[in-house]
Amino acid sequence: MSIYYEILTALKLTMPKPTMRLTIRTTMQIVLVLFAISTLVSITTVVQAESQQRQQKKLQKQINSATTNLKNSQATSYKLHKNVLNAEKKLSNASRQLYNTEQKINKLATQLNKSNALKQKLKQQTEQEKDALSQQMQALYTSGKQSHLRLLLKQDDPSDISRTVKYFEYLNLHRVKRIHKINDRLEKIQAVQLQINQDTKALTTLQKQQGITKKELKNAAAQREKSYKNQRKEVITNKQALKKLKNEESRLQGVIARLAAQQAKTDRIRKEKQARLEKERARKEKSKTSTKTSIIAKPHYVPNKAFSSLKGKLSWPVRGRITKTYDSIRNSKQKWKGVIISAPGGSKVRAVARGTVEFSGRLNGYGYLIIIRHDNNYRSLYAYNRSVYKKQGQIVNVGDTIAAVGNSGGRSQNGLYFEIRKGTSHRNPASWCR
Repeated sequence: MSIYYEILTALKLTMPKPTMRLTIRTTMQIVLVLFAISTLVSITTVVQAESQQRQQKKLQKQINSATTNLKNSQATSYKLHKNVLNAEKKLSNASRQLYNTEQKINKLATQLNKSNALKQKLKQQTEQEKDALSQQMQALYTSGKQSHLRLLLKQDDPSDISRTVKYFEYLNLHRVKRIHKINDRLEKIQAVQLQINQDTKALTTLQKQQGITKKELKNAAAQREKSYKNQRKEVITNKQALKKLKNEESRLQGVIARLAAQQAKTDRIRKEKQARLEKERARKEKSKTSTKTSIIAKPHYVPNKAFSSLKGKLSWPVRGRITKTYDSIRNSKQKWKGVIISAPGGSKVRAVARGTVEFSGRLNGYGYLIIIRHDNNYRSLYAYNRSVYKKQGQIVNVGDTIAAVGNSGGRSQNGLYFEIRKGTSHRNPASWCR
């Protein structure tokens, strides 16, 4: 009350005496009005503060809940990521099994062709032997209606008799040999026919297995795609929810602390966002331009020569459209050190030149990867594969199938990432392949 008393005293001293009573009454009314206004403002401020505190506590509770959910989601995300890796492993195994089955089918088909050709040859030879034996027996029958004994008795000269006996011995021995040959060839034909039956049965089994493997491959690809989408959806949803709540709390804290500072912060965020959008737009425009001018990778194969002599002559490892070119923008801090060739999943990836497999397996960020070391310290790299077919240390020739196109390594679309290196430095694949 002291402050109001001081105001009243000041008013008394400054007012004339004749109107002293009226002025004091009026002044008291003014003081009461001011007091009421001050009280109302204080109450309003307290109510607003309490409302803001309640809102802040509510947001904080939501943030804590979202943080807990994010932790749980991270655990779930780890499981989903593991599911993706398992699905990619199953896909790789199924693809490799399909490749091995195709190789066995081709080998059996070749073997069957050879066996059938051998069977036909043996049959032809057997028929020839039968014809020759038949002719011999026919001649013997025609010229020898008389018995051998009677023919011998007709001979006057003992030497003629001996010669005739020897002649008959030779004829009998020759007939016996022909009969043995016919029997041997018949046994060979029977053995070949048995092998043909076994190979045909094995081929039928492999073809059935191939059908099952193709179905498993299709299911594994679908499972991988489903796991990948679930993982992406889970992580993005929870991170967005937490980010939204934290942004709301940040805005509320700014209102409570200092409105001007919040406005400045908002302006700065807007400017930074605008700058990022402009930068992203420029990157997309450049990427779009790069895509429009992309070329088609068409495989063709050159002889096994020194790698350093094949610049501009190499084949592309797979047929498809080049969607990412060498040295194009990858993100704000990186550029592509190779090319990405978009191709259907399961397409055969072939070696561009002769070399030794230096690495074959899975590598984070690159999925199923195979690296081939060529001469003069040159290397070619093939990544994002569904499966790799060659092992470390194997020698491959130009055009050999080494892998299958896929989307491993966290990719959303099928394609092959292809690099050429000289030591540790990169080379533009477009300058080497045509």
